This record gives sequence, structure tokens and C-alpha cells, in this order.
Amino acid sequence: MFYGSVDHASAAGNILSLVASCKLHDLDPEPYLCEVIKVLPYWPRDRYLELAPKYWRDTRARLDTHEIERQLGYITVTPPLPPPSKERTSSD
Repeated sequence: MFYGSVDHASAAGNILSLVASCKLHDLDPEPYLCEVIKVLPYWPRDRYLELAPKYWRDTRARLDTHEIERQLGYITVTPPLPPPSKERTSSD
């Protein structure tokens, strides 16, 4: 593979990793990336993990559908997801 420079190779690796993660979590990479790029400027830095493919379905379900479907415009940031509950099992 030829990318022209180390920076280009690194950027390609990042994108390819996101695409592979999307496929792992049964997401179509193109709409996922389009929606995340729309949301990213408004999303709090300390909550970027919610935008990862693993959590995207839950995060996406909490966003305003009309805001996401517009080509331009503000995206309302929802409150953080509650932490996952740790269920006790009989072996605990």
C-alpha cells in the first residue's frame, strides 16, 4: 500500500479502523461517518466515546432525528448515557 507519507498512512489507518469497527458492530460505515461528522463539532470532548461504533446505536437513538437528517445546522447534545449497571450473578 502506498499512501504518499507517514501522515497519510496514519490517517488511512484511522479511517480503516473505524470502518472495521462499524462492520464488527453491524453498522453501515458511510452513514455512520456522515452522522458522526455532523455531531462532532457540538459534542463535548469528555464524551467522545459515546460516538464510537460500539455505542453509536444508543447515542443515535437519543438524538433528534430531524437535526441529524438536515444537511446543516445545530445538533442538540443529549445528557450522558447512564453508566452500565453491573448485575450480580450467583457466582458473586
